[in-house]
Amino acid sequence: MKERIIKYQLAQPKDFFAELGKTLPIEIKGTELTLKEELGKGKMKYIEVQEGLWAQQIDYTLHDEIGLFRIPKNTNDFYLVDFYLSDTEIIRCAEGKTFRQSFENVNMVLSSSTTASKALLPKNQRIKAFNILISKEWLFKNVLDDHKSLRGFFSCESPIYLSENLDYKLKELLKKIDLNQDNRLTSISNIIQIVDYLFIRFGTRPLKEGKQNIHPNDLKQLMKVRKVLDTNPEKEILLNNLSGIAGMSLSKFKRLFKQVLGTTPYKYHLKNKMEKAMETLKQGNYSVSETGFLMGYSNLSQFSKAFKNHFGILPSEVSV
Repeated sequence: MKERIIKYQLAQPKDFFAELGKTLPIEIKGTELTLKEELGKGKMKYIEVQEGLWAQQIDYTLHDEIGLFRIPKNTNDFYLVDFYLSDTEIIRCAEGKTFRQSFENVNMVLSSSTTASKALLPKNQRIKAFNILISKEWLFKNVLDDHKSLRGFFSCESPIYLSENLDYKLKELLKKIDLNQDNRLTSISNIIQIVDYLFIRFGTRPLKEGKQNIHPNDLKQLMKVRKVLDTNPEKEILLNNLSGIAGMSLSKFKRLFKQVLGTTPYKYHLKNKMEKAMETLKQGNYSVSETGFLMGYSNLSQFSKAFKNHFGILPSEVSV
């Protein structure tokens, strides 16, 4: 079948749906887009939370690959927050016993209208994603009055890329959002909480005004590294290996990683370990020592110390 290429600019969902409808076999009914059988199976649905704030849920499988190319605008009139969902299973063996723990990873990237991006949507693979679209007007009116340190950064017209590692509480909020259900009020409440959380986190960063100078290919490579970290919390990280995966010099890798993700690779990896340890303890399937082992700790005291430094409590104090 002929390769499908979609070129678009960041716009509100109804306009994006209309743009897709020009080249793809889809059916649009109000706020819902359904793939026709020749294209694949599944749908996209959005809600307008408030004027200038939308949320969109994606769940589909394609028969053929589609290339998505976002064309940059001249101004940052919109900001898109993408959440990508994936599953990970950690398996470790010791003394004849096998330990297994499954996690749902949630990756988040915020980008602005002036950013260029490209993505290849694979065929025969289920794609689940969730995103929030924010207009500049809504952002300044509803968020940045409470986060004045960010006003200068978001006033610029340069490309913006930011990413944040979500904690287990935010992942639970995301799981509760289902735009196909009738409980609109709950979804809206959760979406507002997520936006508030993200900008509180961004407010702790030393964000600088001006051009970020991040090429879309560099961002793609950073996200590849992040996936390695997200899916291997129990493993020791080596910066040279990670920079090799990114295809960057060590100095460039460390600089861009901190710029986009707001922290160092080591701190990002440590937070992943602790957040996944908390999830494991909350589920109640493993003891403290077994949880520490799953996270790559052979010494229980080291695990307990790291956990307390992160959460302020010992792992033995976590209530199920």
